[in-house]
Amino acid sequence: MASHGDLNFDPLYPDVLGAIAGGVRLDQGELQAAVGVFPRSAYYNQPIEVIVILQNMLDRPIEVRVLLTIPSKDEEGAPVKMGVEQNDIRQILQGGEVGALRIPVVPLMPTRANPAFPIAISIRSRSKGGNRVRPPTGAAPPSVLAVSPFKVQALREVGFIDPTKKENIRGEHLLLRFELASKQMPPQLTPLKPTYEALWTQAQMREERQHLVEKMDQARLVAVSFTRREIYEPLLRSTDEIFADRGIPLHPGEAKAIAKLLTYTFSDRSDTEPGYRIEDQRWFQALTQALAADEKIARWSGGDIVGRYLYESVVYDAVLLGFSLIRPKVRTNLGDKTERIDYANKIVSWLAGQIDPDLTYVYLPLILGGVTVNYLVTGMGDDPWSIIAELHEAYRGRIRLVQGSTQEIFDMLDRLLTLAEDDLKRSRILPP
Repeated sequence: MASHGDLNFDPLYPDVLGAIAGGVRLDQGELQAAVGVFPRSAYYNQPIEVIVILQNMLDRPIEVRVLLTIPSKDEEGAPVKMGVEQNDIRQILQGGEVGALRIPVVPLMPTRANPAFPIAISIRSRSKGGNRVRPPTGAAPPSVLAVSPFKVQALREVGFIDPTKKENIRGEHLLLRFELASKQMPPQLTPLKPTYEALWTQAQMREERQHLVEKMDQARLVAVSFTRREIYEPLLRSTDEIFADRGIPLHPGEAKAIAKLLTYTFSDRSDTEPGYRIEDQRWFQALTQALAADEKIARWSGGDIVGRYLYESVVYDAVLLGFSLIRPKVRTNLGDKTERIDYANKIVSWLAGQIDPDLTYVYLPLILGGVTVNYLVTGMGDDPWSIIAELHEAYRGRIRLVQGSTQEIFDMLDRLLTLAEDDLKRSRILPP
């Protein structure tokens, strides 16, 4: 990795959109967006604003087109009139740029009062390609912005809609709703035009890097404080919830195996892995960025830090580690380094909801890797033998439904479960 001053890793760009809109985001691959309306209620002649946060996921420019569609009649056929100076906006976002687009809309008579007046919005982008600079699931928050904290706080108060809920979707459009009350304000004397303001650009990256340099030592101290007792249960809960949300509910043994691999991924392996550097771990980079954004995070429990900021990044690292762990134990070509990185990115994209679920993502290499470290990641109340028994049960349930290349993965599972039992016996961990 390239070196920037004393920073010996290339950080991913911060998730500015996530810091403003929370977990709400429309993900289109090269572009992410959050859409809301403010205020949520208005009178005649009082403008509202459709607010769109746009986040470029590439290191190259993209062109974004935002189109508002306002009905000419309401649901009862009565006429609708809205003052919109421009409802078709095109905006160029430079590499990695994040910005806020504001589109004023003025309700006018004879539009009828409506507790949930609908505005449809579509967002499209095009680019000439580029490298991803942010993970699809979101990254650490920014430690510096191009605008004042007051503007950021105002944006946080916007009611951004959830683009995954059916009531907010109509065909290829998202639906925004605001309340139009019957009271009338004085008319606007000048037309209100859309405005765009950059919130974060590549110019902020130099300062971000310097903040990371200042937090490296603190990040190392926080990292070594992570213990199995603190992080295993939060990782298990997150795994159960996230995988179910993404279309693959897990058997108990499957979730525990993945949580064990994730827990092991947080361990210092410098004594057993030549060339291991904690700075190369994506979860450590995300931790450093989180501390740079908010120094209070250092006082959180390990479970809270991992659950809030590090889950997706540790899954990425765990995929690469899992391949390394199972490769010596199976007679299967698991691909080269480039192929494994592509595969890790694919799993992260699935976690972000960008691609369809596939049982392969769960087993190879997450569960298989968890089986290999089952005897290494133990603690009070943990019975590694029961996890093997639960995985045998999951195997019997899954095997009836698998076909093709997935069958080979379950053959690997069968072999690894046998080896895992041998590991437990050699470690003098006896069945209860």
